[in-house]
Amino acid sequence: MDHLINKQVQDIEISGIRKFFNLVSDIEDMVSLTLGQPDFPTPDHVKEAANKAIDEGYTNYTHNAGFHELREAAADFYRTKYNVSFDPANEVIITNWGLQGLIQL
Repeated sequence: MDHLINKQVQDIEISGIRKFFNLVSDIEDMVSLTLGQPDFPTPDHVKEAANKAIDEGYTNYTHNAGFHELREAAADFYRTKYNVSFDPANEVIITNWGLQGLIQL
């Protein structure tokens, strides 16, 4: 079977963060900050919102900074809660993980 898989693919190593996660994943009472995966199941209201978004056709890639409407909502939240202003077009990025936000800079 190995002869069917490209040598370069065979030589790919598991990422460092995955190696570390595998080392510490069995430690009890530890807060894992490795993969960014929560230690609780997805809440029902989040699953319902995801299903609604799929039903409404939100199934394609977005702008690199995220949907403009969501960036506006985030800016509004910070303006209301913290009295700070951000321009949603140029100062707000919506990502699904922190490093992705840093890469976008």
